[in-house]
Amino acid sequence: MGVFKPYEEEVLDLLASSVLSAEQIAAVKEEGIQLQDHHTGCGYFFSVTHPCLPLNRSVCHTPLVVGNAEGIECSFLVFIEKGHLTIECATAGLESIPLNFRNLNVRVSAP
Repeated sequence: MGVFKPYEEEVLDLLASSVLSAEQIAAVKEEGIQLQDHHTGCGYFFSVTHPCLPLNRSVCHTPLVVGNAEGIECSFLVFIEKGHLTIECATAGLESIPLNFRNLNVRVSAP
């Protein structure tokens, strides 16, 4: 079992496919090693490393990927650089993201 929550795997499928192959995404999901889980109050950064990840920087921002859990709306970006991949989650409104947000039933869509 990988380190990503199921909704984060959906985020990777939607955003990282513009930079990574299906095989690379599968490897990162299954074998990625967690580096960071940093809560910012208005979101979080979750980072992993894997040898298949490229060194060059890529910011994966399309399509717009949004999430919703318990009335909290958020959006996602994926950063890839130096063999690391980071998911950024940030609120879409004024509410803050609770510390347990990653454990909530987050529904993801790309409207």
